Formats: sequence, C-alpha cells, structure tokens
Amino acid sequence: MAAGFAFFGTCVDTPRLGEVRGLEAPSLLVVSDGRISQRCMGAEALERRRQLEQEGVEVRVLEQGEVLLPGFIDGHIHFPQFCFAGCGIDMPLMHPEGFLAKYAFPTEESMGEVERAKVVYRAALEVLLHCGTTTAVIYGSLHLGASKVLVDVALERKGPRAFVGKVCADRYCPDTYVEETEQSLQDTEDFIQYTQSRRTGSEAPFLVQPVVTPRFLPTCTPKLLQGLGRLADKYGCIIQSHLSESIDEVEFSATLFPGQTDAEVFHQFGLLKSPSMMGHSVQLMQGEEELLRQNGAAIAHCPLSNFFFASGALPVKQLLKRGVKVALGTDIAGGYSPSMLTAMRSAVMAAKTLQFRHVKGCAFGTESEAPSAKRAKNAEAPAGSSEDELSHFEALYLATKGGAEALDLGHLLGSFEVGCRFDALRLRSQVGPMASFPASSQADMLLKIITLGDDRNVKQVFVDGELVHSL
Repeated sequence: MAAGFAFFGTCVDTPRLGEVRGLEAPSLLVVSDGRISQRCMGAEALERRRQLEQEGVEVRVLEQGEVLLPGFIDGHIHFPQFCFAGCGIDMPLMHPEGFLAKYAFPTEESMGEVERAKVVYRAALEVLLHCGTTTAVIYGSLHLGASKVLVDVALERKGPRAFVGKVCADRYCPDTYVEETEQSLQDTEDFIQYTQSRRTGSEAPFLVQPVVTPRFLPTCTPKLLQGLGRLADKYGCIIQSHLSESIDEVEFSATLFPGQTDAEVFHQFGLLKSPSMMGHSVQLMQGEEELLRQNGAAIAHCPLSNFFFASGALPVKQLLKRGVKVALGTDIAGGYSPSMLTAMRSAVMAAKTLQFRHVKGCAFGTESEAPSAKRAKNAEAPAGSSEDELSHFEALYLATKGGAEALDLGHLLGSFEVGCRFDALRLRSQVGPMASFPASSQADMLLKIITLGDDRNVKQVFVDGELVHSL
C-alpha cells in the first residue's frame, strides 16, 4: 500500500488507562488511504523518516512545542442546545420553570424550522472541529426533517464523525413538542434508513451513523421503548439515552416504572446493550452497575453538567476497574463548554470531590461518607481513597480510546495503532497562557495543553486522513 503522508515528532496516544505512549522518543506515523499503516519510534522512526523522504513521501514534521493526539470523542452532546449554552444551569432539571421547560424544550422545538436547524447544526459542527472533536454522539430534536439535515450537513462538512439520534418522546413534554407513539417509531425507522443509505464505503466507522434515542424514561411510554428496542435490534443501531441522572429524575421514573431501576427498564426493552451510551449514571441504584457491565453498555460521563444537575460525582476509576465502559462527554448545554479539554479538566476535579471529608468536629459539617461510599462497599478500594483520583492523562484516555471502546470501535478509533483511522489533532503549546513559559519536558508540555489549552491550541484537525480544520 503506497503511503499518502507521514507525521514525525511527538505523536502521543493512551492505548490503555494509565499508559501514555510517545512522550519519550519521537514517533513516525505513516497514513495510507485514511488509515495508519505503520508506526515506529525512536531510532527506527528516524531511519524510516529518511527512507520515506528519499522515496518522495511527504513527511510532516511536528515543530518544537507541538504534539499529535488522536481526535477527541464526545460521547454525549445536544446539538439544538448550542443556542443557549451557558444559560439555565442554575435551575433544577425537571422543575416546571427549570432547565428543560424554560430552555431545552423550547429551543429544540424551534428546530422544526429546517432552515434554522441547518444554520445551528452547521455552526455546531464547526465549533466542535475548532475544539478538536473528531467524533460526536449527538442528540438532535424530535423532528425527522431536522435530523436528516444534521446528517446532510455532517456529510457536507466531512467531520466530525456524527453519530446522530432523532430524539424520541411521547409524553411529559410540552403539548407543542411531543410525539404520537406510532409516528415516533415510524419517523425513527425512516431516519435510520435514510442515514444508513447516506453512508459511503463498506467499513465502519462511517462518517454518519444513526443512533436510537429515547430521550429518557420520564418522556417515553413502555410502548415507545419496546418499539425502539426492536428497531435497534433490527438495524444494528447504537443506542443512547440518559440513565439515573439526577435525584428528581430517578424519583419520577420510579413512579412511572414501580419496582424497577432505570437500567432494569432499559434492559427489559432491549435498550441496554453493546454499543449503547447512557448519559450521566451518577445516581445508580444497587444492581444497575452490574447490568451495565453484563450488557456491555457504556456510561457517557459528563462531569461539568453533573456539577449542576446530578448532585454527585461519578466514581470513574471504580467503574472501569469493575469492567464498566466509560466515555467522556460535554453535554452541551447542561455543560456549558463544547471543549473536550474542559471536559477532561472537569473529570479530574469531579474525581477529587470523591475524597472530600470533614474532620471530626469541623465547624462546616459532620464527618460523613463520600458520595460513592454506598456503591463502593464491595470495591477493591474504599470510597474516597486515592484510588478514586483521575489524572489528566487518564482523562485523556476517556476522551480518546475510552470513547472509542464505549462505541465498540476501539480497533478503529481513539489511538494510533496500526489499522486505526487517522482521526487526529495537531496541537501547539506556544499560544495562550503557556506561550511565554515553555515546558521543561514533553510530558509537561502535554499537561500544560490539557490544563490550560483551548481552541487556540488546536492547529490542525484530521478526519479519515483529511485535513478538516486548520488555523
């Protein structure tokens, strides 16, 4: 296979949680037909670079202060909600005057105007590329037309990879923004067929892919859930929803499905399997974690929005150790930032909160268990211990390889393994807060980008080997 081009320099990935590869010596990545066809490091990389240059192959050399990373994978984002990102996060989720009622539902309803949806969705895709997101698992609106438009504009833009869900809801929504059950199922099947017909090539991961999307249990009748489960099975679709997100959601769902947890309901209707991406899951009840693990379902960890709506922090390290897959998401607009760098930083801070304690006799409260204590009774490490800590490099794993594994695409996305698609970011550290203070090592350079970086640091973005964004 003839080489298309190659990158030489600090090419870093995280093939496993806790492992960072490519910081100690320069790497060379050869890209052919959108895939990584060769990877070598150290002296071998230097020799291979020389050979390729002699053969006339373009070798793109990373400059001092630059690093190449796999593209970021956003596991949970609501595209219509870009319109009000940064607003409403001081409100309760499900109150009659809360986040959903005042902001989310009216804004999503406005996507029924197809031309407006087209403008919003094009802008949202552009924002994600500027932030370095090369794959996004997306919630659209209830509208079939707007959902098809999202597929169209993603194909037109050639990135990021768009796993698109036409949201389904047939109860407990505003009268002007709710579906009839049969129409929801019919539109969902139409959307699945349309999206699958737009895919090009014969191999996953496709640039666009349909996602079966019951909004969450309070807005979905058993009949709708049953029908969506059958459609997901019939067409082999990814599934996404919100699961055990907040105290008010869990309590309301319990009145609708007495005696069953969120996970049990999704499982009953064939909507908890691999691959499926369940948002939040901060308020997991006993047995839900095990159902997720047994079925290969993943959690889309949205730490920033969890601070505002979930009243808790997800014990990511504990879940990963017990075999539950965890991705990372921005959750626009429950989370106000579309940047996966912000999501990484928020994930690290959220993990820190699991260790918060008051000493005995403290003036600010009584000594109590950490939020994860009850869920950790049988864990290897006690809740709130250093085992809960998440490093910034581990958060990078969640944003890349972890997201790919959650989608059952770890063999094709999220790392620089030979055979993976070349979805990648060229990042620079010479701008922003760190510009005047260069790092003393490659590891510190990468850490500075993760902790201080923003879209100004994203110099180039590639999807399937094609340059889709450049500063």
